[in-house]
Amino acid sequence: MQTHLPTLLLREWMQHKRGWLIAALTPPLLFLAMLPIGSVQGLPDKHRELVALIIVMISTVAIYGICLLVALFQLPGLARRDTQDRSIEFWLSLPGRPSESVAATVLAHAWLVPLGGAVIGMLFGVPIAMSVVAKQDGFGAITAVNWSEVMSAAAPLLVRAFAGTVPMLLWLSPLIFVLMAASAWLKRLGVPLVLVGSLIAVLVLDKIYGISWPVDALQAWNLQVNTAMVHNPPGLQEALMSDVNLWAWVAKDFGEALLELVSLQFLGWAALAAAGFALVVMKRSRGG
Repeated sequence: MQTHLPTLLLREWMQHKRGWLIAALTPPLLFLAMLPIGSVQGLPDKHRELVALIIVMISTVAIYGICLLVALFQLPGLARRDTQDRSIEFWLSLPGRPSESVAATVLAHAWLVPLGGAVIGMLFGVPIAMSVVAKQDGFGAITAVNWSEVMSAAAPLLVRAFAGTVPMLLWLSPLIFVLMAASAWLKRLGVPLVLVGSLIAVLVLDKIYGISWPVDALQAWNLQVNTAMVHNPPGLQEALMSDVNLWAWVAKDFGEALLELVSLQFLGWAALAAAGFALVVMKRSRGG
């Protein structure tokens, strides 16, 4: 079956590339620009390799998180974008299916762009780590750090982080598609109505009627989102402070994250995401 996803993804890049690059490049460049006039204190003189490793990982995850937050704010509005500028008439005239255009929008904004942001954060991580070390202890401290050891330890952790973007997107898909559907069908009032209405309904059920399963489900979902990139944070801390093979630990941790996708909990959230996706596609196929 022929797919038009590459063309649709290219369209998203051509339309949004400036905003994406600004979101990904501004934070690290701004940090590096402000570092000379700032101060760095409290970093340990020992274990500089561990400090540098932590800085590289923070840079990677921070830029990923910023790009992901930008995408989550943008996506509901993009659900009605083609109706506002009437480009929907052009896209409906093409052989591609409405489901492809919806999928391409979500893949571009919620997965590929944050993933690219993580790569940019990783590339800036080393110069940021060098700058921080030099700021506290002088430029001579840079040569005292075993950077090959830093990168060899960072490699499995970065692979784990990049792989974790897939379960992250899957766990976030119910939120993404429900808000997109609300925005597509209810216009500007859709997102506030869904968020505020859901919050009120959950609180009323819990506080007045003693029905706690919606709160429990949301808390469990939030936990899965927070642990998608590192399923066992305490285990990671122990692994970094010991001689554990990080590649083996990463494989085990990612396997545990994937096992969470084979559960009734994920099945329920996936059904909600599928319903939201269907509503967005239905609205798109009707031409607005």
